[in-house]
Amino acid sequence: MATSVFDVMRSALSEKFAVPDAEINFETSLGSLDLDSLALAEFALVLQERLGVKVMDGDVTADTTLGKLEAAISKQLPSADTS
Repeated sequence: MATSVFDVMRSALSEKFAVPDAEINFETSLGSLDLDSLALAEFALVLQERLGVKVMDGDVTADTTLGKLEAAISKQLPSADTS
């Protein structure tokens, strides 16, 4: 079974940054998780390593929600035919 982009983000946030699982949802902004700019850069690198895609600086800001970030990353992944 393939792991979703959101599951990878959830895992990275809880493992690397000790963010409680209850605080992680699609509407959560990165800024609300108390991640400073260095942590945001590290989060982007972790996602790049785990997903094999380029995460742009503009995609990982304090105002970015996890849902928007998931959508931006998903656009870069090979699409699976779900029809």
